[in-house]
Amino acid sequence: MPAVSVKRVLKLLSEVRDRAGESPSLCLVGEGEALSDVARALSEGAGDTRGGLSASFDVLPLDGFPRDPALAGRWGIVVVVAPAAAPAAAAPVAAAAGAAGAQVVVYAPRSGSPAAVARLLGGGVSPSDVAVSLGRPSDPGPTLAARLADAAGDGAPGLAARLPFLRRAVAEDLVLKGARQNALIGAVVFIPGADMPAMTANQIRMILRIAQAYDEELGFQRALEIISVVGAAFAMRTLARQSLTYVPGFGWALKGAVGFTGTIALGRAAIAYFEAGAPLTTTRVTKLARQFDRLKARLPGGLATG
Repeated sequence: MPAVSVKRVLKLLSEVRDRAGESPSLCLVGEGEALSDVARALSEGAGDTRGGLSASFDVLPLDGFPRDPALAGRWGIVVVVAPAAAPAAAAPVAAAAGAAGAQVVVYAPRSGSPAAVARLLGGGVSPSDVAVSLGRPSDPGPTLAARLADAAGDGAPGLAARLPFLRRAVAEDLVLKGARQNALIGAVVFIPGADMPAMTANQIRMILRIAQAYDEELGFQRALEIISVVGAAFAMRTLARQSLTYVPGFGWALKGAVGFTGTIALGRAAIAYFEAGAPLTTTRVTKLARQFDRLKARLPGGLATG
């Protein structure tokens, strides 16, 4: 498996673990039953609930959100729950949150299309900021869970670790972003095999961040499993690439497609694995343990522990 080294896996493991605590602060602002629906949904499965609500976010009424940017700037993401009867009433909060530098996500069920809601709330809100449902199975999009996954950026796995309701949306966002990156790498790298290390590193990072989103311990045993999963993907990708030599002139496009679809498949498998509780497969670990034991003594401090 020349594109995958144990040292590389452990370096990526260290990178993800170093950022494990990063996640944006969150505030919900609104009125009535819609605000309660959002707060209860985001609290589902959270380990820090008090009175049925997670302590991982603040909840304020529309008239209680500070208009002073210095005060409003304490939150990285502000979810504005627009009243169904008068969505425009949420416009001042959206404007104040945006002026303070927060990412604004608008939840507006039964208020029309995202474009219509954005027009009502003014220039600071775009259709891509608006959600029309929460994000439960079969909910129509765009969903609040997906919008929050996008708004949280690199902090999304940490936010999902605290708020399990967001995990699936965050994981799917990570998979799609990783697949797009690998499609681009496959399309623009023309030296045979030169794209393998970059693609594989993206896939390892993707799986580790999905593990973080599902609040899995990012430690030594997890790295062993990652190597075995990526090893299978490497073999499949090698076979696919061999077939590209028989399609002259279009190999660059097919390489990009292989990078995209292979990463999607691997990401979906990872999501299924973590949603099943991430059962440890002892036989995988046993096969790789000797290789790790030989390298641990030569690795920089901290990379092989945890």
